[in-house]
Amino acid sequence: MGQSISIVIPVYNSSNSLPELYQRLTNYLNPRFFSHEIVMVDDGSRDSSYKQMLALHRRDKRVKTISLDGNFGQQNALLCGLRYTRGEYIITMDDDLQHYPEEIGKLISAAKEGYDVVYGIASKKHNLFYRNLGSKLTDRLFNLITPKSTDIRVSSFRLIKRSLLEKIIEHEESFVYISAIILKYTDNIGNIQVEHGERKYGVSNYTFLKLLKLFLKIFIYYSGFPFLKYLRFQKPQYVIKDIQKGEPSSKS
Repeated sequence: MGQSISIVIPVYNSSNSLPELYQRLTNYLNPRFFSHEIVMVDDGSRDSSYKQMLALHRRDKRVKTISLDGNFGQQNALLCGLRYTRGEYIITMDDDLQHYPEEIGKLISAAKEGYDVVYGIASKKHNLFYRNLGSKLTDRLFNLITPKSTDIRVSSFRLIKRSLLEKIIEHEESFVYISAIILKYTDNIGNIQVEHGERKYGVSNYTFLKLLKLFLKIFIYYSGFPFLKYLRFQKPQYVIKDIQKGEPSSKS
């Protein structure tokens, strides 16, 4: 394929899954994309995740590694990584092997139909009731505070075209939620059903209280009610402690 592609992965306490994730990604990307890169952003992991990332970088210079100086949250880490991409197509995915690299082709095929963004939607639901409830609440909230069609769903496994990404990375609010930012700029969004694996290592970092807090923050920061600006805090989106290889495609 002629297109260049960037994979962005926020990482948190995933040292066990990173070697397999890298191998599966390269097995998929190498024969299909002459130009590709993998951008991993460690969000203050307490295990050896960043050591694993550095080992992958030494093995393959197409792996860019960024270590944040603390835990800023998955979405903030993701925004950081997006700013260090160069591809025409940017894929965001989780670090826990639940998103299959082998499904990336489905996102690309859908993007060629003309969408600005394509979300990969899992063909099966989460095992935990509150994760399913959280997904439903977030979807309903987006329907209320954004022009999102009720037929469109969002997920963390997605493809973003470069033209849209250049707008996303200009976001300056302290609290970051990538899908909410996307919906500010486009409604040209596609959904494609993808296979979704079980978590192989560790446990989910999400709890019901964390999901509720996320729900409230999305409402405070991304709804159009003027009085909510008094509840918004301003602090750095992230602070970079270490970075290996590569220049940002835009300001950071």
